[in-house]
Amino acid sequence: MNTQDIQIKYKIWLQKETGEDFLGRGGADLLQAINQFHDLGKATKIMKCSYKYAWNILQKIKKRYGENPVITHRGGSGGGGGIELSKFGHKLLRIYKKFENYVENALKNSDLWQTYGLHTDLKNNIEGRVVDVKKDSQVAILKIEISPPQDLYSIITTESVQDLELKKGKKVITLIKSTEVLVSMIK
Repeated sequence: MNTQDIQIKYKIWLQKETGEDFLGRGGADLLQAINQFHDLGKATKIMKCSYKYAWNILQKIKKRYGENPVITHRGGSGGGGGIELSKFGHKLLRIYKKFENYVENALKNSDLWQTYGLHTDLKNNIEGRVVDVKKDSQVAILKIEISPPQDLYSIITTESVQDLELKKGKKVITLIKSTEVLVSMIK
């Protein structure tokens, strides 16, 4: 079999526990365009779809998930209305893009294909509780209390703190990868 003519294609759908799809690539692209232009008309031109079709996508998300992904602003007689992503809409877009980037990177990573089947060992997992979160616009430092009472520090993205809803008091599991542990000498 000639594998050079095989391409990997994928679809990502955010789904409720009931199995109902509510956000795919088209919906994520629409949310991205709304976030960029704050104008549904401009977003539909970029998407090359009708206003009604785009509005139906937004209503489908609202109906199936129960939260509105956008906030609309009415204009006066001279116009001036607009649309923006709600907090929920931003979260959906972040989640979708995160998984899309993960899949894209996985497909590009030849090492991943060579190590397919790699599993984590239970001895590499440590349970703990977040005792402090210090973050700026890009990076966050988590202070995690582990047992016996010791502290472990983790540097992650601020986006991950938001996505995982990490805050003081939240129980977490840390995964220690031997290839990603930094060791320094104590003076």
